[in-house]
Amino acid sequence: MTPSDLPAAPSARPSVWRLPLRAAAIGLARSRFLLLIGGFLAILAAWPFLQARWEKLTRSAPTGGSVSADTEYWCPMCPGVVSDWPSKCPVCSMTLVRRQKGEMTPLPNGVVARVQLSPYRMQLAGIRTSPVEFRRLEHEVTVSGLLEPPSTPGGSAPMTFAGQVFDSDAILLTSGQVGVAVCDTSPGETLAAGIVEIAPSPAPGRGRTVRVRLINSRGNLRPGVYTSAKFRTPEARSESFKRHESDRWRDRLAVGPIILGSFPVLLDAGVRHALAGEGWMLSVPESAVIHTGSRHVAYVETMPGVFDAVEVSVGSRCGDFYPVRDGLEPGQRVAVAGAVLLDAETRLNPTVAATYFGSGPRETPLPAPSLPSSQPDDRQLIAKQKICPVTEKALDSMGGPVKLVVDGQVVFICCKGCEGRLRAKSGEYLKSLPK
Repeated sequence: MTPSDLPAAPSARPSVWRLPLRAAAIGLARSRFLLLIGGFLAILAAWPFLQARWEKLTRSAPTGGSVSADTEYWCPMCPGVVSDWPSKCPVCSMTLVRRQKGEMTPLPNGVVARVQLSPYRMQLAGIRTSPVEFRRLEHEVTVSGLLEPPSTPGGSAPMTFAGQVFDSDAILLTSGQVGVAVCDTSPGETLAAGIVEIAPSPAPGRGRTVRVRLINSRGNLRPGVYTSAKFRTPEARSESFKRHESDRWRDRLAVGPIILGSFPVLLDAGVRHALAGEGWMLSVPESAVIHTGSRHVAYVETMPGVFDAVEVSVGSRCGDFYPVRDGLEPGQRVAVAGAVLLDAETRLNPTVAATYFGSGPRETPLPAPSLPSSQPDDRQLIAKQKICPVTEKALDSMGGPVKLVVDGQVVFICCKGCEGRLRAKSGEYLKSLPK
């Protein structure tokens, strides 16, 4: 029997995984270009993280001590960051600036002092903070007097009484304003009251006479009964606040068309104006404002444990809160418990800021930076540029301006720490400068 006469062996059945594997191989071959591009973009996106990890793994640890005994590095944007070695700020990634230990550096505009406390000292002093936010603030004016006989007979006839109020309270009241009154004969009962007349002041400081009418619906009121009425007036309706908001709105409209990028400023002014129309005002608790005699100061927490004493402008106190006119922004946190201790710390040790940051308190505004008379054009360039192209802050906010020549163009920055970023991305930053 020959091999050809033997019966043929049964053919092997195809594997159930062959078709999926072949389909996957074909799909991978056709999409390899897309996968290559995706991998490249992923590496590009993660490059800062990979570079930081590589520097951390390959950087040799310091053997101890510092660069020199009298040198340290600090961040002008985050003054609480101080290092003995040149590095970058872990908060804002700005290159730390070298300085001499104990060197006095002027504080930013509007900051009169700065203090830093450890977590233990903050807990020991009981310091607590509260956000600066919008609240509905109202003044309460009380008018008291004896009920007078009604002008017409009848049990339900309206009865009136007159009371003296200070001039400062009288300007908060208007004829026809409605309030709530109580009488000694009915201590648990409230009556509707309305202002009928506000007499002119006979002399400055003598106060004004306010006549109030009560509705004697039950007929149980008698002449000679002592009565007091309370009237509430929103602070947003006071004449002083209206004048201040009118001036603020006028200034924003005057500056807006001139300065590029002023839309956020106009939007903030518009939001405040709209909220004021509904009685909502930016406010802080009464305990957050320190009266120094010549100004009002609030301590703003800029970093954990770091407080800046900021001069603020406030209106008349409404209950437990002060309306804020200037100096604070919504969302900032101010010290409401322990603010007096912070103020005492800066007063007892005026160089307390220098102890932590190399910054001293500034009682008077810094003079404008003087330039040599041989460079008269620099003053014009500074007045034209106004802000630092890197931080977009005023040129004198960090002790500057510092003059540089980048790509053949004279540029001013707010501090030496901005030089590295400016030279690294000169094309991007120079575009924002005025021509």
